[in-house]
Amino acid sequence: MENHNDLLVHISQLYYQQNLSQNEIAKIIGISRPTVSRLLDEARQTGVVEIIVHDPIRKNPDLSIEVRKKFDLREAVIISGNFKHDIAMERCAQVAAQFLSGILENNMSIGFSWGRAITAVCNAIKPKEYYNVTVAQMAGCLATGNPHLDGMELAMDVARKFNGTYTNVVSPVFVDHLLVQNALLATPQIKKALDIASNLDIALTGVGTFNDKNSTLLLSDCSTEEERAEAIQNGAVGHILARFIDKDGKEVFFPNHYPITVPLDALKVPKWSIGIVVTSQKAEATLAAIRGGYINSLIADEPLALELLKLAETLE
Repeated sequence: MENHNDLLVHISQLYYQQNLSQNEIAKIIGISRPTVSRLLDEARQTGVVEIIVHDPIRKNPDLSIEVRKKFDLREAVIISGNFKHDIAMERCAQVAAQFLSGILENNMSIGFSWGRAITAVCNAIKPKEYYNVTVAQMAGCLATGNPHLDGMELAMDVARKFNGTYTNVVSPVFVDHLLVQNALLATPQIKKALDIASNLDIALTGVGTFNDKNSTLLLSDCSTEEERAEAIQNGAVGHILARFIDKDGKEVFFPNHYPITVPLDALKVPKWSIGIVVTSQKAEATLAAIRGGYINSLIADEPLALELLKLAETLE
């Protein structure tokens, strides 16, 4: 047994410390490559080798797995701890940028709208050289007066970081008449931009609520307090891509607010549709987005994840 343990140590040192390949180790030891692979697995399982991932932001792996399985998500990453909103958002944004770096490849397209979550992610993205990456704006502008929140500036900035191209939806996010909406959606530039944004490989989105006083959508004066109260009365629990949704993720149409965005079903197209959400207050809206199929992956903080699980349990 002691000799076998010494063999595990020896092979592990050759592989992890001397960076030899499994084929090279097989020749040195005089065994087959599959046997080397099996012994390396055994070394990890028995504790001869410990793999430590030095991540600046701690995750909660157990809670991540529970959320992923509970809501049948493609992936869930829950950051550890209970932080104030801005700190939690910054941490989730850094995780989202890291996650994006791991899945984005050449010849892919990525899209997003605007808002604090998306702004934080875009700021956290580090420049990386890609080939033929398209960055698409998925919704019209909020006209907040802050170019860093409106979407157009974000798309251009991320395109520069990826050495890619970008498309913008040059329009307000809402118009007040159906005829105006139809006319804008039919213009070649907007139609082309929304067609690209409707066929993405990766989508990033935040999830909004009506009780968030710092919501970019609400701060943009796109709707009055009375109009939002009417939306809530009609069953809306949150919004995503400037479209209001009820608890089951169904769109709640709002009189005199005709959105210039991709339809919600466009969020079901990407291989990765990633929601970045923090604070327990957004649990109901996040659950609605999951039920609607608008996000298949979630990056969130612990309070949101715990409240999400609690809410789902009460509804079963």
